[in-house]
Amino acid sequence: MVGRLYRWFDRNVLELGRELRLSFLPPLMVYAAYGISGLTGIVGTFFVKDYLGLSAEFLAALLFWANIPWALKMPLGHLVDLIWRFKAGLVFLGAGLIALSLLIMIGLLSEPTRMAEVMPLSAWYVTSALLAPVGYVVQDVVADAMTVEAVPVVDDTGQPFPPDVRRLMHTTMQTLGRLAIIGGTVFVALLNVFMFEGVETLDEAAKLDIYIRIYEIALVIPVVSVAGVLLGGILKRRELRRLRQETADPDVYLILLDVGLG
Repeated sequence: MVGRLYRWFDRNVLELGRELRLSFLPPLMVYAAYGISGLTGIVGTFFVKDYLGLSAEFLAALLFWANIPWALKMPLGHLVDLIWRFKAGLVFLGAGLIALSLLIMIGLLSEPTRMAEVMPLSAWYVTSALLAPVGYVVQDVVADAMTVEAVPVVDDTGQPFPPDVRRLMHTTMQTLGRLAIIGGTVFVALLNVFMFEGVETLDEAAKLDIYIRIYEIALVIPVVSVAGVLLGGILKRRELRRLRQETADPDVYLILLDVGLG
């Protein structure tokens, strides 16, 4: 029984680790950032309940509009394909929207009086709630396309990989992407358990400090996704230099152009 379990673990888990390549990391980092996005979910719920007092009907309508960007994911994916050369800018745009959403929430928690002088707190909350999903959708669409670019086209000798090997690598890439999202979600769950331990015994000011700290920690989300894109650019330039030095096969460059690496 133990031997059978080990063989299953080796075939389904350890094999994924052995097939992990450095080029897989950039999209995996973007996926992990999306997995961490749930970090502020509990705090947002407490904020609405304790400070805004919005009606259930209003929140249901807001949830509908916040899900519209995800419904537009397919046409956005086609748009990303058309402007693929600007993918880094798209991730930066998504990261900026996410960061702005988080900063608004930090302002609402730490300086509500000043924020209210500009516009109502409920309007600030709606703005934050709508900015975040747009940023996450943009990044998720780019990450989906980056998985194709992350799979290497040629081996270390400059020879194209056989089609069956490339299919296996694409499958591995997709599986690791899902695991990155799950890993980020598990990390968020554990962090929330740690941060909210004993919070019911704290006074209002101490609770507010925890809420603000969680949103400040969440600012790592756009940093992770931007770092993934920067790493992808570095790896791509390094791979192109290596191929130019090691092979003069014109077919290799045609393949690179087909996948956007040339």
